[in-house]
Amino acid sequence: MRHDSTLPDCIVSVLPVCIMLASACSYANLPSLDEQKSRIQRDHIRLHTLTSAAFLDTWGLPTYEHQEPMQFFPVENGNYIPLFRIPPGEPPPGWDSTVVSGEARFLGYADRGELLGFLEDRLVYREQLPSEKIHAIGKLWKKEALFKTRVEKEPLSLQ
Repeated sequence: MRHDSTLPDCIVSVLPVCIMLASACSYANLPSLDEQKSRIQRDHIRLHTLTSAAFLDTWGLPTYEHQEPMQFFPVENGNYIPLFRIPPGEPPPGWDSTVVSGEARFLGYADRGELLGFLEDRLVYREQLPSEKIHAIGKLWKKEALFKTRVEKEPLSLQ
């Protein structure tokens, strides 16, 4: 006798909605902006719990700021390594073999030696680098910006 092990259609149709709601709830549980700033001041910087506004309010304007669509490679410590920080042909150490993509915002603080990356305005990437390296990355971003088309520079309008 053969048993069919597929899920009933009603469960299959509701499952994606449940997954989306669970994901949305996890992002909604951010600490208040004041609490985020306090954590940054105490150097208690945890991924996925801080916003760019908290860093800007606490540390001020960065030396470099950059925004572009980006692929990130999640690693076992929770950090999402952006594609531009990975040597060609090599996976990042501890990579979990998934890829997360989206419109990313990067803040480079050369004086602090901090390069931060945000997806959906949540800190997903933090790397401490020598200021020279942050300046080199910032110069590369400025050079790339020279060659962007008008379409790439302007956000899409859904009017």
